[in-house]
Amino acid sequence: MVDHNSLRRIPGWLGRNVLVPVVVTRLALCLVAWLGFRFLPLQVTFQPTWEVGIDGLPAKIVHHVTPFSHPFLNMWSRWDAIWYVEIARSGYSYDPGKISNVAFFPLYPLLIRATQVILFLPRSDYWLLLCGVCLSNILLLIALSYFVALLRLDFNERVAARAALYLLVFPTTCFLSSVYTESLFLFLTVAAFYHGRRKQWIAACSLAALGTLCRAQGLIVALPLFIEYLDQHDFRPRDIERNALSFALIPIPLLAFAFYLHGRFASWRIMFEAQKQWQRHLMWPWHTLGWFFKHAPPLSIQHHDRLDFAFLALLVFAGMGASSWLRLSYQAYLWLAAFFFASWGTLSSIPRFDVVVFPLFALLAVVGWRSRAFHVAYLIISSMMAAIFMIMYSQWNWVA
Repeated sequence: MVDHNSLRRIPGWLGRNVLVPVVVTRLALCLVAWLGFRFLPLQVTFQPTWEVGIDGLPAKIVHHVTPFSHPFLNMWSRWDAIWYVEIARSGYSYDPGKISNVAFFPLYPLLIRATQVILFLPRSDYWLLLCGVCLSNILLLIALSYFVALLRLDFNERVAARAALYLLVFPTTCFLSSVYTESLFLFLTVAAFYHGRRKQWIAACSLAALGTLCRAQGLIVALPLFIEYLDQHDFRPRDIERNALSFALIPIPLLAFAFYLHGRFASWRIMFEAQKQWQRHLMWPWHTLGWFFKHAPPLSIQHHDRLDFAFLALLVFAGMGASSWLRLSYQAYLWLAAFFFASWGTLSSIPRFDVVVFPLFALLAVVGWRSRAFHVAYLIISSMMAAIFMIMYSQWNWVA
């Protein structure tokens, strides 16, 4: 029997500002990708590529994706999805000098494997991918619930609702529902800040700690979160309490993972070595940008450097504009994210990295609330780009 009192306790904004927009935008992306399969087939630009065949087993794609082989699973299972599934199925492996799955963090594939085990599903690529897609969308709902709740601490409901909507129609929103870590990381970071704002610092730091097991970007969350802590204490050292020790929790999971990799592969640098196969290695941002301004090829299907730079510039402009409207910790997150993304020797994937930098959408929502012209322009342009990117991504063309 339905408990009507429990239903009444569910806030109305949860349905209006989270559930309905998530369902509508995800269904729209599914429709766009399916129509692309049927009526706008793209040439596969990179090899090797694969998809789940009619029999549920991986099948090689030669020229075009197949619109009849589990299309609503395959459209969300491209690029890095195979690495997460491989880790979930078989664990970590490393082959020196070759692309290896040790470049990927363990939390998301562990959750995929846990879901498969708990539900007693076969350990096949089909079921692992399906677990990944379901996990990403459930985590997206939870992340947006936290996001709206977080923004409602500072802004009215319209601003919070627009921030969630802007995130859901962002050009790279497809990654939030794919077999990628974006939704998980967004949940962990937004929830960490939400509990931090409520002065629940053990919970906040525990969530931030899990973020370090999700992706490299998790390393930068601790500093903005600590700035939030100091801001709540007016930056007076004498007012700092014992709960500041909670921040010692943040590096522990990442250190444990590093010890595991060292014990397994006898190397402390193995994660950095594996990243080199994706042309990623740490350097000062101005070296990365120097290469871009001197050598970036024209924008094309194969080369997205100029587009990647535009998304990095978006973060920088957001950082400059945030001082009037966002909390100091959110401003710090924007600047630190821009610095970190530009420090890997390549601008590749920055459009995807942007989608989880939640202060960006808080700022855009404030601007959209103040300017209807901006609101309409953003929804039109961003939705069109999201549709194009979804078609490209679902057909094994590089997006981010």
